[in-house]
Amino acid sequence: MQVITFGKFEAQEGHGDELRNVIQEHMKCLNNQPGLVHGYVARSQGNGNKFVVISIWENEEAQQAAMGKLSSDPGATAGFLQLMQLIEGQPDFGNYVVESITK
Repeated sequence: MQVITFGKFEAQEGHGDELRNVIQEHMKCLNNQPGLVHGYVARSQGNGNKFVVISIWENEEAQQAAMGKLSSDPGATAGFLQLMQLIEGQPDFGNYVVESITK
């Protein structure tokens, strides 16, 4: 069954573009992971400091394997630390199993 993960982030005032760049670099790391179906970065139309990052995985095993691999990658770890320094408050992360798909 497919898995959807998301992260919601809000940049500190004046750092929206910088946060977008860090997120896009992270997505390049995700793009190389086996089992990734799609990855999306969305920026709020009403607040350019707010972002949602969504990734869709073939299954939970692929998602977990990718997260394990990225957590031991020095570049990915440095990027995550940089992301955490740019955000306001705490990020909101989620991990969901897809139960149905509608077109």
